[in-house]
Amino acid sequence: MSAALAHAIAPRTETSAAPIPPRPAHTPHALHAADRTWPETNCYVDLWIELLHLRGLHPEAMLGFTLRQDFEGDQFTFFKPKAADIEALYGLEILELALYEDLESHSLVQVARGLPVLVEVDAFFLPDTAGTTYGREASKTTIAILALDPQRRVLDYVHNAGRFQLEGADYDGIFARGRLLPYAEFVKPCGRALSPAELPGAALALLRRHRGHAPERNPVTAFREALASKPDAFVQRPLTAFHAYAFNTTRQLGANFELLGSHLAWLTQAEAGPFGEAAEAATRLAQEAKAFQFQLARAFARGKLAGLPERLSAAEATYAAVFAALDRALATE
Repeated sequence: MSAALAHAIAPRTETSAAPIPPRPAHTPHALHAADRTWPETNCYVDLWIELLHLRGLHPEAMLGFTLRQDFEGDQFTFFKPKAADIEALYGLEILELALYEDLESHSLVQVARGLPVLVEVDAFFLPDTAGTTYGREASKTTIAILALDPQRRVLDYVHNAGRFQLEGADYDGIFARGRLLPYAEFVKPCGRALSPAELPGAALALLRRHRGHAPERNPVTAFREALASKPDAFVQRPLTAFHAYAFNTTRQLGANFELLGSHLAWLTQAEAGPFGEAAEAATRLAQEAKAFQFQLARAFARGKLAGLPERLSAAEATYAAVFAALDRALATE
């Protein structure tokens, strides 16, 4: 196939051959604003926020699933939007992409249909991660391929809080032959997206359902107990160990609850319920998780855990306050 351009914003009826234009201007969604406590959350949630934003949809509506986050013994749940919620709210279906040939060929077919391809790749080849993993170390992450030009070796993609392009050796790295085929999906419209008037009521119904699946025991308590059981040797490891542990504990906890706070504030603004108190508590928990991450970093710097688990007491109480306020609000509906 000749150089192909296909964009994922508006479905197209035929494939056209044209070079990819200069990277389009893209303003990240407000959920990725620089002044947020956690401007980025995790690759999959960030990806969906921006994909929905590119379609002119409201990602705040899908965030009720954040109520279900738990502590999984060694990490907080790597929270992801539920496929059923995305379909119900936005009329989008997530389907597995069978890679019986190569990723590049299948991506060309799908983006020519106007369907973004979600694929796990190595962030070593993603220039938007400059300063962290780009060109430094292997790291699994998920991107959405929006367009590609095999002749010029250029790729247009969404990752984390933005839309970017890569080319040349990075293109070759993403599509390298002879490696284990990655897991890939594509996103296909399967119905209509709910109107702005319909969205808050549907989101509230999903919130109620997710409340029924929230952990019965405070996960911050479980995190504190797990941390208290570790020896000082745990924080005497290299700085890379701190970054990995913090990403999977404090960042997942904090980012999850900042998104919950935004979801509840959005519902309140839409007059779908009196969730202001719960939104404020969730936002406070996000800030407490960030403060604890700094305390965790200091524990790694001095090589001692003494006194650190006890510093989670405020976050424990705030977690309980989030659900107490939420349940009071839900009871009024």
